[in-house]
Amino acid sequence: MFGRRGSRIVIATVPVVIGVAAFAPASLAQAVAVGPHQFFNGEVFSTSAAANQSVIEVACAGASNTGHPLPGQYVEVTLVIPPVTATVGYTGDDAVEIDAALNYTEGTLSVDIPIATLTQYSVAASISTAITVPCSGTGVMTFTPYPDEGGTASDVNVTFETSGVSPGA
Repeated sequence: MFGRRGSRIVIATVPVVIGVAAFAPASLAQAVAVGPHQFFNGEVFSTSAAANQSVIEVACAGASNTGHPLPGQYVEVTLVIPPVTATVGYTGDDAVEIDAALNYTEGTLSVDIPIATLTQYSVAASISTAITVPCSGTGVMTFTPYPDEGGTASDVNVTFETSGVSPGA
């Protein structure tokens, strides 16, 4: 009798488990592709656990005014589910990617450095250690949908902070 009742419980439980699984969100292992009519946030992460978001840590030697970002820093975009605030980006009618670019001023010059082309949400793209940036100051990481017909960029203010002498210098 126990065996019979036990099998009924198992059989009755299986459809419930399958039903719940059907309504579960997509696996975190499956990234969501950038596409039209989506809201998003751009994000910048630095190498130091103690550093706040939106800091780009820079290896600068001596009294140098410029240096290179430390390895392990990255950008990414995250999908935002409505309702949204006015500060998020929007992919518009045709976007299939979001381009990240670092913008800052150096004297009277405006500098615009392409950082990454992001085609999926929540997938990190490294900030190149080969680019040259200020050792201190501020800039903006702009995340622009492409094509941007009807789209809106997501801007993230960044601070450049020196870490001292660059590795290998």
